[in-house]
Amino acid sequence: MNKHFFLIVFLMLSVNVIGFCQSSVDTLEAEKYNTDSLNGIYIPKDLNDCFNQIDGFWNDSIKNQVKSWTEEEFCANAHFGFGMWMRNNWGLWGGSRLQAYFNDKGIYHPDDMSGIILTSYYRYLKGDKIELKKQIKSYKTYWEKPDETQSFKAKTRNGKIFVDIDSALQVSDSIVEIDFIGFEKIPRQIKEFRNIKEINIESCYKIDIENAIKQISILESLEYISFFDNGFTEYPLSLGNLTQINKLWISGDSIKTLPSSIINLNSLVELNITECPNLQLDTLFSMISRLKNLRELDLSENGLSDLPMSLTKLTQLKELWLDDNTFTSIPESVKSLSNLEYLRFFSNNIDSLNITSGDLKSLKGIDLCYNKFDTFPMELTNLNNLESVVMWYNEISKLPEDIARLKNLKRLNLQHNNLDEQQKDKLKSQLPNTKLEL
Repeated sequence: MNKHFFLIVFLMLSVNVIGFCQSSVDTLEAEKYNTDSLNGIYIPKDLNDCFNQIDGFWNDSIKNQVKSWTEEEFCANAHFGFGMWMRNNWGLWGGSRLQAYFNDKGIYHPDDMSGIILTSYYRYLKGDKIELKKQIKSYKTYWEKPDETQSFKAKTRNGKIFVDIDSALQVSDSIVEIDFIGFEKIPRQIKEFRNIKEINIESCYKIDIENAIKQISILESLEYISFFDNGFTEYPLSLGNLTQINKLWISGDSIKTLPSSIINLNSLVELNITECPNLQLDTLFSMISRLKNLRELDLSENGLSDLPMSLTKLTQLKELWLDDNTFTSIPESVKSLSNLEYLRFFSNNIDSLNITSGDLKSLKGIDLCYNKFDTFPMELTNLNNLESVVMWYNEISKLPEDIARLKNLKRLNLQHNNLDEQQKDKLKSQLPNTKLEL
């Protein structure tokens, strides 16, 4: 037996001890997609949470051994060991919030889910770009039949999947999610899905989007609609007729702004506009700044380096995601968001902070992973309500002497920086009540 076999068995056993405390109480079918634990085992909520859990499972010796392998070796050998443990215990087969997270991204097979987790964790350990969207696209391409130009997926509230509309119509009242991929028009039977909550329109390059929105707007139960990789250059005024939705995601288009009718979406609490590199920010924000109930805004992967002051009109904004842009500092408009609680600048070019007392008064969590810091930014002490700082994969080699001023911090993640053991030990003594991930 080779070393791969022994290590994978050990990796599996190193987490199996957690599973021995299983509860005999079955989780109700509808609840398991929202609960944070199943049968006594914590279920990660997303990919980053998977990283946190695996980091806790494996010690440095195991992680170093994993890093000594190639990506292909690790994923192939872990598939039937730790990969099987994840599929069985994290509900990737039976249903869980982690399964729902992947389903929302168009990944439905448990093997694909565990494969993405393993690949991404390996790249996380090595400090490489995770390229989640590229991974997802490769799995979607694999499942597409060569002679098919479109695909349909419908999901019931209990997680059952249907891949043709006729079968889905047989249980139309139970369908809560539908994906239309590669369609030229929305089927007229869409009106039969009276309890639909989510619709995804993806890679529908030839679709008449105005007519599609007209059909969808009659679905009173609809809460969330996404448009992925359709190549649209603009959206029609009829987008404003979707007044029932509370979440909108637009990605992979060539749009410059949104139609003025967007202000009619009074129920909208979450807006995601990603991978749209041609955005004209002043025009765009003149529209979305009037969405008074907006709580979450994601503008990742748009090549942004600044944001206009009209952002400050979003006074109810709680979360702001700005991943994979080109920011070198925090814009003044962002610092003025007095009710913001979570701020994420994952993978930008920031090397210092310009935060002063009075900025970001309500901020509780900040993510600055994959940036350019070489010294820990003590300006964070100006954020009186800050509870969580995540800064893995920077170049931090030095900690300030007065870092103990962060005594109210509940979590500090500085993994994969350049701190030596002496600095890590000092940090542990200075912040004894903080959960440190070093």
